[in-house]
Amino acid sequence: MRHAVAVTGVGVVSGFGLGVEPLWDGLVAGRTACRPARRVEAPGVLVAEVDHLEARDVVRSPQGRRIDRTSLLALAAAHLALADAGLTAHDLDPPHTALALGSAFGNVQETEMFLDRLLERGMGNPLVFPNLVMNAALSYAAIELGVTGPAAMVTEQEASGEAAIAWGVRQIADGAAAVCLAGGSDELTSGIVELRRETGTASTGPPRPFDVAADGPCAGEGAAMLVLEAREAALARGARIYALIVPHDGAGVPSALHGWPRDGREVARVLTPLVAGADAIVAAASGAPALDSLEAEAIALGCDGRHVPVTAPRGAIGDFGAAGALAVAAAALTVRHGILPPTAGCRQPLRRDLDVVVGVPRHTPLRAVVVDGLARGGMCRPLRLEAA
Repeated sequence: MRHAVAVTGVGVVSGFGLGVEPLWDGLVAGRTACRPARRVEAPGVLVAEVDHLEARDVVRSPQGRRIDRTSLLALAAAHLALADAGLTAHDLDPPHTALALGSAFGNVQETEMFLDRLLERGMGNPLVFPNLVMNAALSYAAIELGVTGPAAMVTEQEASGEAAIAWGVRQIADGAAAVCLAGGSDELTSGIVELRRETGTASTGPPRPFDVAADGPCAGEGAAMLVLEAREAALARGARIYALIVPHDGAGVPSALHGWPRDGREVARVLTPLVAGADAIVAAASGAPALDSLEAEAIALGCDGRHVPVTAPRGAIGDFGAAGALAVAAAALTVRHGILPPTAGCRQPLRRDLDVVVGVPRHTPLRAVVVDGLARGGMCRPLRLEAA
């Protein structure tokens, strides 16, 4: 028996603050969290940093005392998601609770420090090394929450968050777990900012997704986790349901290994079945011209003449590997509230056949919203959320 999968909790850590409310308020108001850096070194560019997050406010176990920032972001989002779902870690049945986390880079800051020391002194700090493995954030979350059920760490560049959520949806749909915490986390470091500057993949001003004048994204960081449950179980315990997520395994299209696909028709073939009858699309557009033009073409072709409203939250939250998890969280909120936030930074959409939400939010019933989940290398991890 395949179960309908419900989103019953949303936890977000973003440049707007800790929790769902700061994110939703910022998105609906059309504001951006991209601003001059305070924590990392980023002279001359804007970044979307997470402030006021301390390990002592999140970590519960002795093992967590050495937690890294990427893991801390994920753990904070997990605690927030459980609280939003009306649950605590003590309410979970450990063997029947699944955990899925996506990250593009994992623990960057401590990896840089470890390698610098290794090159300078011939040895790194062995106490730091366990934090450097890609699944460190997954391990910290499992230890802190006491989860012993199915677990997966995935990395699919910009679609890492969507890929993890898709895996979690399958666990619930197939009955492999009763509850799944699924999402993504990525940190921002001075090294990442410098790399973006050197490679010309960052704008010096505010990002402008889908805009004719877009000249690059704004680097960011954050995490989002969803609590997923079978719909019948959620209803039985009286849980609030944000939306249902339809299982989808994603697809790949021809692309250079580290580049964006060039043919929007290939992406459109993946999106077409999901956007059929959809009321809105949450896009991956970040202000990167190559991505934005590809995505605009794919959406226009996939919608086959229908002008489906589109919003792109990366103009508000910044661009990072796990940003797609925040996009799914935003999609769940749009379905719940019947509001489509405007695309921060977009003033003049680059195509006339693309209905980008600009300036003010749109209030409209939303039965189905698609997160298109695009990533470099030709990965497509779209997810369709529907009203319960």
